[in-house]
Amino acid sequence: MTIKSIIHSKKHPVFNIETFGKVSSTTNPYSYYKNMKDTKGLTFDVSNQKVLANMDVQGTVQCLTFYHNNLLTEEKPGVWVNKQLTQSNNLALTVKVAGIDYDLAQTDHRVEVDIIHDSLPRFIHHYPTFKVIVVPFAPIIEGKRLSMLVQQVAIVSETQRPLQVAEVNLVPLYQNKYSDQQNVLIHQKGSEQIVNFGEIATFSVAFVDPNAFKELPLFQKSDTEVWLLDTLNYFDEIFGELVLPDENIKHLYNRAIYQSFSSFGMNHDNQIVGSNWGSYPATNRIWNKDMYYSSLPFLFFDKELCQKTILWFDQYGIKFPGSKFPGGINHSLSNSLASTILAVLYYEHTSDLDFFDGYPEVLDNAMTIVDEVLAQQQPNEPMLFESTWISDAFALGKYHTGSNLCLWKACDGLAEILDVKGFSVESKRYKDAAKAIKAAICNQMTTEGPFGTQFLEGIGDEEQAKYAVSHYQKPILEQGLIFLSDVIKDGKIDLLMHDGEESDTTLIPFYQFLASDDPLYQHTLAFAANSANPTYSEEIKGITWGLESGATFPGFITVLMSELDNEKGFSNRLQELFSLADLDGSWWWWPYRLGASRGDVVRDFGCGKCGWAAGIFVSMLLSQYFGLTFIKGVLQINPIPNLEFTWSKLHFGKVFLSIECTKRYLNITNLSEELLTIRKNDEIVVLGKEEKIRIEREIK
Repeated sequence: MTIKSIIHSKKHPVFNIETFGKVSSTTNPYSYYKNMKDTKGLTFDVSNQKVLANMDVQGTVQCLTFYHNNLLTEEKPGVWVNKQLTQSNNLALTVKVAGIDYDLAQTDHRVEVDIIHDSLPRFIHHYPTFKVIVVPFAPIIEGKRLSMLVQQVAIVSETQRPLQVAEVNLVPLYQNKYSDQQNVLIHQKGSEQIVNFGEIATFSVAFVDPNAFKELPLFQKSDTEVWLLDTLNYFDEIFGELVLPDENIKHLYNRAIYQSFSSFGMNHDNQIVGSNWGSYPATNRIWNKDMYYSSLPFLFFDKELCQKTILWFDQYGIKFPGSKFPGGINHSLSNSLASTILAVLYYEHTSDLDFFDGYPEVLDNAMTIVDEVLAQQQPNEPMLFESTWISDAFALGKYHTGSNLCLWKACDGLAEILDVKGFSVESKRYKDAAKAIKAAICNQMTTEGPFGTQFLEGIGDEEQAKYAVSHYQKPILEQGLIFLSDVIKDGKIDLLMHDGEESDTTLIPFYQFLASDDPLYQHTLAFAANSANPTYSEEIKGITWGLESGATFPGFITVLMSELDNEKGFSNRLQELFSLADLDGSWWWWPYRLGASRGDVVRDFGCGKCGWAAGIFVSMLLSQYFGLTFIKGVLQINPIPNLEFTWSKLHFGKVFLSIECTKRYLNITNLSEELLTIRKNDEIVVLGKEEKIRIEREIK
């Protein structure tokens, strides 16, 4: 791969747009956003966690964000930590060709934008005698992230006469006075040159965090083309070489990974400082629940980022005592358990005990939190525990199903880690607690629904499937009722419903609470994606969000999983997700206004892009669609019936392998120096490097 191959590679088949003035077009026949008359709100985003650049269709950096530190705040139910940002706006480049300045931000020329390697945007500016190709990237070199955005600029001559190309003109840091400066350092590399037809003049421009000014010499000495290739390679290694009959699924999956990663912020000291809604916009607020779900792909693809996220939640997962909210573990039980759940999922996917030895506080704090919750169990009450909030919506009922699922996963996973570490007494205590919690969830949080026995959203006190609104009609709390307009009747909340932002029940098979083919799970999701669910909209094929918006995007992933055992239905739901992706391949949190018709989508409506949905989509596709899971350190591969694919050079948790999957068999090759322990039907097999195994598939 060279800079020439990047410049001249084919346009991305679906994630692209072409503009000239106010006229735009795309080769994407599927996206509902192709019908929008203007490009307002469409951003192409670049991130390596340390920097986030949101760019419009002209390639102007509408907002450049660098992240700094955290501080505690007292505001929304799901937000009690902020992150400090410095931002700069409207950073555009001008090139000088044949003595004339060309402002790339102007709409007086044709611009093509697409995505290369499913990760970075490419802007191609067309002029009469030349074109300018700009590929922005946030450098990741050998795993090291730099606090800068680099724009790799190539000017290609398209005239038979020699063309004089001068340097890129830098964005002015001030206009009239020194205090007009931006929150960024800007430097460039490249010099004036003469190019003939077809030849390329290259330049690079760096936008650097002033707090990381010591990185400037790295840029000045660098070969930024090599940097660009290294950065692309980072994402290529995460994606692997996946080939599917429908390549659109691959592109959607890859873009979801990029979206979840780009939701995160890291400061110049390499500390995770939280997340945003998604890759746009950067927000001071941190919704802890969003951050948890957005981080799930770290489990599979980046141990370092996963570890840093666990440590962040270990510090900030529990709401502190405040003046609006009393805080404590039960403020949001699932958020309080986030560090614990990520830690047990991390061990599940990596078998890495060294992390826990290096940070013993992670397990110590996890045990303290879980013990405090378990101590709340009351005589004559089920082995279930209270939570007020999920994020900004209520954890409905006296006991909320998803929150107690999180407690089960925390107990079950802690038992596994402690057993391996030799703490058999403590391990048995948590294993027994997990069994009791699971029994209570399955026996007492279920009811007969239209498709059979299913989970309720939560359970009430006087009635199993009803909970009085009066529990929430208090100062502050009643604001949360705006999300419940579809389920309140006669002063009671109907708990036979599915909240579109309750994703822990959707993740049941990923958590290994129940298998995806368990009737309880299937009936629950079938109900969630049916008009019997008062929050489901048959018109938009998604789950509504009270008085706030027509749909909330995590609900679309629940709806997708409702069809996992139905090949045609699952394909149709995937197509709907593809249609809801904007032309950069991103999903918006709220793609519909209230009462909208299917396909009548909007951008940037209330919330930005949705890292939460991206994170759970990647997790469910990997674990349930492609069937990749670890059970007690042993890799299991059990794709859905009839799925055919090849996946070369796949990094997944602790393994590195290639997979060939047909309807009849799986061929697995271990590519790692480490031994691969894998289940072959009823036996466990160990493969050395380059060793292969063939597993016959059950024909259905």
